[in-house]
Amino acid sequence: MAHNSRNNLGIMRLREDVDDISHILRQQQIDSKVAQGSCKFNCLGGEPKGVGSGMCNNRDVSAYVDTLFKRKIGHLMDDVYNLKKQVMSADCSSKSAQSTPKPESVALAKPRINYASEELGARIINVKAHSIDGTNIIRSLLGLDFSTNPPVNMIRTGLSPGSCFGFNGSRATVTLHLARTIIVEAITLTHVAREMTPDLCVKSAPKNFDVYGLRSENSKRELLGQWSYDNAANKRTQSYSVRSDTFFRNLDFSFNSNHGANSTCIYRVEVYGRL
Repeated sequence: MAHNSRNNLGIMRLREDVDDISHILRQQQIDSKVAQGSCKFNCLGGEPKGVGSGMCNNRDVSAYVDTLFKRKIGHLMDDVYNLKKQVMSADCSSKSAQSTPKPESVALAKPRINYASEELGARIINVKAHSIDGTNIIRSLLGLDFSTNPPVNMIRTGLSPGSCFGFNGSRATVTLHLARTIIVEAITLTHVAREMTPDLCVKSAPKNFDVYGLRSENSKRELLGQWSYDNAANKRTQSYSVRSDTFFRNLDFSFNSNHGANSTCIYRVEVYGRL
């Protein structure tokens, strides 16, 4: 590093100065023995002393040496301090960079909002399906066609066996009113696990289904996606991505088939997106 080079250079110069002082002091002793009456020793850079002045004052030599050492050592200590400061600053910057979370991690940590949740205000506004219990005029007038397994179960959080929207056959259309008007980004479908059912059978799970967005101004449907729930034993919740830039408040879920049962059960539907 640059500071290390300067430190080494300063030490070399300090050694050279000490050698010069030692040489001068030795030369002073020799000259004083040869000529007692005069001093050829130039007092460390000062004016030449005249005859009879004797040797240079030892106090001057000591003061010069002390000043020289203090100046050199002072420069070295400044360099050491600056070097230490740079090392500490680089270490703090490295720790700060390691502890600072990435924007992507922060974004992933944000909780998603299910806008198809009854608790947030979503509701079922229309159903086209055949009731498991059958129907008649009175039940239809009283709204009891799906009293046993009502459609609202599909937007509730419970996943206990039987707490689903159940209908006869494999085809049904459900219109869902979301809690807020959003751009739909993902749709999730969940079915109960096989081990939770009384007969250890999940053939009533939906298979192929379509989802449409209903525009409020003219009720025209826009296809958001066509998917298939594969009924995998280790993947009871499956998510499907949606690519759309249109805001929707109402969605049509069209269930077209199941996995071989005489009736179909829709346990949970979730809708995610941005406002």
